Amino acid sequence: MQVEKNAPLKVLFIVNRLYEWSQNFITRELTELNELGVDMTIAARDMAERNDLSEQEAKLRSKYLRIRNVPFTPDYLWRHLLLALSRPKIYLKVWATFFSLKHKPSKFFRGIICLFRAAGLVKFVEQNSFNLIHAHFLTAAGETALYLSKFTGIPFGATAYAMDIYVDNSGLVGKLRNATYVNGTTKFNENFMAKLVPEHAERMVTKYYGIPTSETMPPPIAHDKFTFIAVGRLVEKKGFKYLVEACAELKTLGYDFHCKIIGKGPLEAELKAQIQAAGLENEVTFPGFIAPNEMSNMYRSGDVLAAPCVIAKNGDVDGLPNVCLEAMDCGLPIISTTISGIPEGVEDGVNGWLIPPNDSTALAKAMQKAIIAPNQLAMREASHRIASERFNVKKNVLLVKELLEQHKQV
Repeated sequence: MQVEKNAPLKVLFIVNRLYEWSQNFITRELTELNELGVDMTIAARDMAERNDLSEQEAKLRSKYLRIRNVPFTPDYLWRHLLLALSRPKIYLKVWATFFSLKHKPSKFFRGIICLFRAAGLVKFVEQNSFNLIHAHFLTAAGETALYLSKFTGIPFGATAYAMDIYVDNSGLVGKLRNATYVNGTTKFNENFMAKLVPEHAERMVTKYYGIPTSETMPPPIAHDKFTFIAVGRLVEKKGFKYLVEACAELKTLGYDFHCKIIGKGPLEAELKAQIQAAGLENEVTFPGFIAPNEMSNMYRSGDVLAAPCVIAKNGDVDGLPNVCLEAMDCGLPIISTTISGIPEGVEDGVNGWLIPPNDSTALAKAMQKAIIAPNQLAMREASHRIASERFNVKKNVLLVKELLEQHKQV
């Protein structure tokens, strides 16, 4: 495909699901890139229906291209056959790439699905003169982008987060070797990936995602007790089990406090049973799911965000949780752990407290420090300052746009 030299950036973004509730960081970045005038199409298998979107976020609907979840329909199979007949050498090279990834057995068929999806998109991509393909997550989205790049010759890059590096990482090394660049979103992730492909270490970069930050720290909303806020899916890696244990220690020590655990997930029944067994029904409550764009008032009605993240038994781990950044913008100090990229946003003694993972006693001690801290206002101000300086989405998206411009096809 011939692309005009110095043509404006035109990107095909591939995501698993547009407007995914738990991936609001992707929605924000795409929204800001769209506001900057980047010509884009967002290919996804589905689009979540949401009523909390801003006017700017809602504009992404017009950029949405639905791709087949199961790409073995007559039209996709026909396109696949035409590619095999018209470009036999390229077609065989794509299959060679597929086998070079050395998939885990459980992900082998998913790889075939990604290859067929890519074949079904080739005509659309070439007719619309895209000069870059970018995937969010190196799972199915990243693999589809890789094969589409091989079919068309258009470079592809990706943004990696955590789950796609440490857990669902089938074929990861091959994907990293074939990508023109990969944004690891934290230095921790960047360094991890660079060690996997030392010959391409310079392709691994860090461009922090961001949040809309407030010019001044939002005023807190009055509440009667010292309140800890915890936010996230109720899954092992969030470490909420240790938070409940720490709350039990605090109650035993006579502290009067409230802890709100916001979210839904498979461990909800287990956590509620743990709370009941510890007699914490009055101290620990579950407000349920709250839409990401409606969380500001919840943060402002708290005093500290508790994010006791751990590495799950299957290796799943957070990078730098988006909720930490959101809470920091609202002026909340953070109690979290020393794992992954968390220390890149939470500085011990400055805007929060860092503790070892899987340690409810250390967590309880940090919570005690938070309750009695004489410098609470200074820590709140530090949280807001770090969020504004380091994680402002409008600043950070300019760096992302620069990265995309650097690697487009010319």
